[in-house]
Amino acid sequence: MRQYLLLAGVALTLSAAWATPAPPAEEPANDMGTSRALILVGLPGDAEHEKLFGSTARQWRDWLVDGLAFRPDDVHVLFGRAGKEGLAKEPATRKAIEREVAGLKEALKPRDRLWVFFLGHGDYDGERASFHLPGADLHGDELGKLFTDVKCREQVFWMTTSASGWFVRRLSAKGRIVIAATAADAEYNETEFPQALADVSKLPREKLAQNKDGKVSVLDVYRQTVKEVEARFARDKRVPTEHAQLDDNGDGVGTEEPVVETGAGKKPTADGALAAKTYLPLSTK
Repeated sequence: MRQYLLLAGVALTLSAAWATPAPPAEEPANDMGTSRALILVGLPGDAEHEKLFGSTARQWRDWLVDGLAFRPDDVHVLFGRAGKEGLAKEPATRKAIEREVAGLKEALKPRDRLWVFFLGHGDYDGERASFHLPGADLHGDELGKLFTDVKCREQVFWMTTSASGWFVRRLSAKGRIVIAATAADAEYNETEFPQALADVSKLPREKLAQNKDGKVSVLDVYRQTVKEVEARFARDKRVPTEHAQLDDNGDGVGTEEPVVETGAGKKPTADGALAAKTYLPLSTK
């Protein structure tokens, strides 16, 4: 009888063990997730800017799709008041932007990548920064709240408008890279940064990779774009009216010239470390 009870107990123990669901398997270490991008083109203003912004946004999209590992269906563009044929089906209204961001939050997985681009006009009235849209503008605090709780391993925000430096503090977060075309100062002129970034996106990796290992980091792209901006002002003999900033330590304060490497008189800055190790998913096709 005792032997029978022991055997029965063993059987029940094994049965319980088999009935317990196995823990979910971890994602493979080499699974880098999905690369997603959102390009937001605000209100152009006139026909000349509509053409310029359309060309710039197309170059950014082509860079993401052809040069980097973004699938066409994962690059969404919203444009101006009425969309843009061949580029964006929808206008860049508050409602459309809120819907896109809500969809991203639902779709993004921990291993995914998210890049968000802002192109258009912006201003700062002494109290709040605004990104100009058809209808009601998006203000800095609203933009910050909109992108709160985005959960994925890589987040890069490209704020390329005038007065974009005023958005850095609102968008800043741990684990996020925020790049602005201007400092949080009286830099309200139209920026060269968007077109400079489009030009840099066409450069070969050998030109961009500063460490000569073939890898290109977000910091490499930022530095090269700043050089291109400076060159544009120099060619026209203009005094620079924009000073780009990069924040990647979550303190909300950008740095114009992030320094990661030490030596030769260089001292490391608080920003730049994350951008230096965030590598572009360069296409192999």
